[in-house]
Amino acid sequence: MKRRIKWIMLCVLLLAVAVFAAFCLLHDSEMLLDVSRANKPPATTRVRETYADVAERTFLPDDGTVRPVGRTLFDGTTRWFSLSGCGVEFSCVADWVDITLTVASSYGVGYSHRPRVAVFVNGTPAADEILDNAENTIHLSLSDLSGEAVIKVIKLSESMYSCVGVSGITVWSNAGVTPTPQPDMLLEFIGDSITAGYGLDAESVYETFSTRTENYMETYAWLTAQSLGAESYAVAYSGYGVLTAFTNNGVIRPDLVLSKRYGKTLTNLILSEGQSDDWDFVRPKPTMIIINLGTNDASYCYTADRRAAFVRAYVELLRQVRAANPGVPIICVLGDMNASMMPSIEQAVSDYRLETDDRMVTCTALTFQMETLGSTIDGHPNRDSNKLAAETLTNYLWQTALGTVY
Repeated sequence: MKRRIKWIMLCVLLLAVAVFAAFCLLHDSEMLLDVSRANKPPATTRVRETYADVAERTFLPDDGTVRPVGRTLFDGTTRWFSLSGCGVEFSCVADWVDITLTVASSYGVGYSHRPRVAVFVNGTPAADEILDNAENTIHLSLSDLSGEAVIKVIKLSESMYSCVGVSGITVWSNAGVTPTPQPDMLLEFIGDSITAGYGLDAESVYETFSTRTENYMETYAWLTAQSLGAESYAVAYSGYGVLTAFTNNGVIRPDLVLSKRYGKTLTNLILSEGQSDDWDFVRPKPTMIIINLGTNDASYCYTADRRAAFVRAYVELLRQVRAANPGVPIICVLGDMNASMMPSIEQAVSDYRLETDDRMVTCTALTFQMETLGSTIDGHPNRDSNKLAAETLTNYLWQTALGTVY
């Protein structure tokens, strides 16, 4: 009898240990994801509007209808976006949807500089369009779907050459259109042509640059976000740098640097007199920021004094980004065309941390291009190189920024 009581007590003790271990494991998992939840706004509570009859109904892309993806500007009739990965998302229950997209008139020129957009239905790509006209309509048939459809429109080409606006959403339905909740994790990437997807859909390395072959969905940035279950967008401009833009004659080009564009929502060429596209850094707030700059600076910074100037400019950029995004982890990377500026980036991060004691700023090198992986236009990383860089960055983020060590 005593042996039986001891056996029961042992079983109870083991069960208690197992429950406690499970609780600790769950608690640790919550801690690993704590950063991703820090800036999550409350989910939308808007009830979908319903009507007596099924009919064709058109809605403006205001805050009651769509959720902005990344940085957008609503002017009362059109919601504009120009940065890679930015756009809108909404949900509806309808037989079909027409999305009217307007191309900013300032950019209604140049076959090679026209905007490219993608449309997703319930997370699956449903359209990939080059917008060759001033006004374009993308038709989506949803009759095969049962229940709600979540529709996302994002820009695949970079900001510098085009600006797009959603000017109307028309549905065949007896219900309204509603914004989706903000996702748990939002990554903001700051970069140049590599982050913008330069040449990723080119058929030959001998092609010339075109926004038609830029594809943000094939970049290391998009792939990293997807592997983390996150949303992302990129403040990325081809040729831009920290101290200087790319130069082929050794003359500095300080006009095309990211610090001059970081605080903007769009490209200012579409703005009316007196209108501002200054970003308010309020909604949506990123949960992590990744800076991938320095590749273009390498074309100029080949002496010690120039590299020292680069370090100072990089520290100033970190101050700018931090001031706009308090408490957000910032990861500084370089890849994957030219590794020569990585020691200078490490120095800049060290100097900034020493000055500010901001331990939420870290740095790491991405996997650099290997000859066996090949390249695309103008020596830019191809899809395979972007996949490798995404794996490297994803692993680093799980080990650092998504954990509790800074």
